Amino acid sequence: MRILCFAIIALLFMSGACFAGAGQTLLIDDFENPVSAGPDGTVDFGSGGGSSLEVKAGLDIKYSGNQSLEAVYDAAAGGYMWIARGFELDSRNAGWLVKPDRIKWKKYAAISFYMYGNGSNSSIAFDIKDKGNELWRFMVTDDFKGWKKVVCPFKYFFCRGDWQPGSADKNSKLDFPLKSFQFEPKAVSKGTLYFDCVELTR
Repeated sequence: MRILCFAIIALLFMSGACFAGAGQTLLIDDFENPVSAGPDGTVDFGSGGGSSLEVKAGLDIKYSGNQSLEAVYDAAAGGYMWIARGFELDSRNAGWLVKPDRIKWKKYAAISFYMYGNGSNSSIAFDIKDKGNELWRFMVTDDFKGWKKVVCPFKYFFCRGDWQPGSADKNSKLDFPLKSFQFEPKAVSKGTLYFDCVELTR
């Protein structure tokens, strides 16, 4: 029995599966559903100001499961883009694996995701939207190659000063529960990024 248990654990690690370890993490998104846009879509994404963006299922490069989230982008100076998953978005079917009000947020100190880096040194903004619709930002640099777990402690997020939704309460306080997260490659840069396994971590 002991040998069988060790064999199962080894297989999980070799397969790169997303799974919670002894209650230390909570998987909230694995991007395994079909990727689609629009009001009935599963990913809320778009671009403007001269930037362009294509979002699809990454079938060839994935950290676990059958696919990752693939973003082919060209971030122009003065432009913008977003790739969002969560609740109360324009795409109604972009929800996580677990609803925000079912999460015991006080148990977790950070949110993390896996990113496939290309060593481009480009900057990627990772935003979270809080209970009051205020956007908070954590900056990531693509200074590695291959899959890497990017851990974003809540205490290191800063309130966005460049833009906030009209519905944001603008109290400059990170209020839980969170509603959504989004990725935004920053200008000037272009390339392809892959994301997988978004988790809350203690």
